[in-house]
Amino acid sequence: MASNNKQKVKGEKQQPQKQTQNNTQRKKESFVTLNKGYLLAIIYGVLFAAFAFYMLAIKNADYLYAAQEHSLFLFDKSFFDMFMVKPGALMSYLGCFCTQFFYHPALGTSILIAIWLVTYFLTIKAFNLKGMYSILALLPIGALLCSETILGYWLYYNKVAGYWFAPSLGLMVNMLMIWMYRLFHKKSRWVDYAIIVLWCIIGYWATGWMGLLATLIMALTNVTQSPKSRIISLLIAVACIVVIPIIAFRFYTQMRFCDAWMVGFPVFETETVDATRPWYPFIVLTIILLVLGTLSLSTEKKTVLLKSKQTFLFIGLQIICLAGIVLCELGADFDNYNYHAEFRIYRAIDENRWQDALDEVAAVPGNPTREIILLRDIALNRTGKVGDYMFKYENVSIPPYVYDSLDVHMAQTNSPLVYLNYARLNFATRWSIENSVEHGFSIDSYKILTRCALVTGEYNLARKYINILKKTLFYKEWAERYEPMIDNPKLIEESSELSFLTEYYRHFHNMLDSDEGLVEMYLLNYFSNTMNKDSKQLQETTLYFTLQSKDIERFWPRFFLYAHLHPGEPMPIHYQEAAYLYGHLEHQVDISHLPFDQEKIVNRYASFQQTSNSLVQKGKSAEEVGAYMKPMYGDTFWWFYFFCRGLNSY
Repeated sequence: MASNNKQKVKGEKQQPQKQTQNNTQRKKESFVTLNKGYLLAIIYGVLFAAFAFYMLAIKNADYLYAAQEHSLFLFDKSFFDMFMVKPGALMSYLGCFCTQFFYHPALGTSILIAIWLVTYFLTIKAFNLKGMYSILALLPIGALLCSETILGYWLYYNKVAGYWFAPSLGLMVNMLMIWMYRLFHKKSRWVDYAIIVLWCIIGYWATGWMGLLATLIMALTNVTQSPKSRIISLLIAVACIVVIPIIAFRFYTQMRFCDAWMVGFPVFETETVDATRPWYPFIVLTIILLVLGTLSLSTEKKTVLLKSKQTFLFIGLQIICLAGIVLCELGADFDNYNYHAEFRIYRAIDENRWQDALDEVAAVPGNPTREIILLRDIALNRTGKVGDYMFKYENVSIPPYVYDSLDVHMAQTNSPLVYLNYARLNFATRWSIENSVEHGFSIDSYKILTRCALVTGEYNLARKYINILKKTLFYKEWAERYEPMIDNPKLIEESSELSFLTEYYRHFHNMLDSDEGLVEMYLLNYFSNTMNKDSKQLQETTLYFTLQSKDIERFWPRFFLYAHLHPGEPMPIHYQEAAYLYGHLEHQVDISHLPFDQEKIVNRYASFQQTSNSLVQKGKSAEEVGAYMKPMYGDTFWWFYFFCRGLNSY
């Protein structure tokens, strides 16, 4: 009997010990599961970061550099005050600050990805996403990644300051607040109500429409209060979302009532186009956040789901999310070659890297846009090769590719730089200011305006622009390079860049006429109708524009004037080609005494004529003849004259 009692006592002592061991084992299992969950979340984050870095810093580096050139941030109180005129502007201000780091695309991309990764982990916390469910937190930042590369030519018509960072910063702040709300709202329903009201006010002021969205999500994620409290929270959130923008409209005079609930939401519209595709990432972002908020599960329910045996369901979720992000981003990426080539050529021209610009033109795989051709001729003109190489590049152009009905015009894309390089400074200044008034002043516009003011001798104006650029982070050195020219104008003549422009400028009749928004057509008409014998530089420009206009009557006096101004110098090959062709077509000018190159002109033209006549006799159409002869004669003015029809200017 005593022995049995001893065994019973011994058994009673062992039971707590076993229970302790079981608890310890469960804790270890929970710890392992937790670590696996965080490890999985980290792997997803690393994969997303690598993909985003490739898509932005590698694949779209030229686009990101152009983005910061079309943005502006100044370390200046008046610049800050300019933003504080409507709700949500704080994110735009910070977005402009961050955008300037795209001066180094890899650096700017790294900052953006860091913001996304913080947002990713905050989203996991905000919606209590554990284990494999953490992949759902990639969807919001995946939508933001799509928004970065979907713009296309809307880059030039974008009116949203800080566009490339503002939504990401806004989402990060709001995910932080939703997470904090989940931490504090359990204490009391009154704390719950107070947080909703307070954040609707602060969030709307700081982040605009995204703050209103976060307010609604806070009420939706309330899973620990009673059903009655949840309903009250939701009603309070809806009331705040309705009322607070109406109150704000009374205080912010630069906000339209119809925009009160969407302030800060990226809008893409012109006088004729209201685009929807650039909105898609933000619409998807909104839907994802609302769904995550609505389906927010308690920890217990998620544990049950995680312990279930629906392995294939989880694997399918991972594949769908990852593949969806990759496919959507590839679909949103505006990877048109001409579009990116324009950015690279524009930058090379702006930095006086003429040969780099020509190398980019030569690398274009198909037909270029007219913008590329216009920039090409500037580079050829600066290198003195325009008369020998103008038709050795592709001259059959195509319109810029757009995915909607956006009407792209060179007046908004490259006109200030083009006009600057031909010293049509009234137009360079006009379009810089007009585009800036419409879409916001930028680094690019201030750089153009600075050089225009220096060439025209408006030194006080140049000082104003230089002082503005000196307040920037990455263009202070650029401004300081031009600053000494204000007090010592002789340095302008010593500058290879500006002296070339002053040579044009001093021989122009500096009148303000009209280009009617047609940049290329204006330049063709202006230079084809200009006659100047005092400047070799200007005279040759009038000659090669006359070739492009195919104006025989105006060609001859400019051709002979070129020969008179360049005695003893070899006549460029394309000018010879034009003279030889026009002499045989019109017979108004005796060209028998002109020293044409026997091999390159006389013999080759005879072969050109023989081949074309033979094809015509066989019944070939003009298009068929041109296509057949292009590999052999596409580098000549003759082929351009007969077969290059329609400039596709815009």
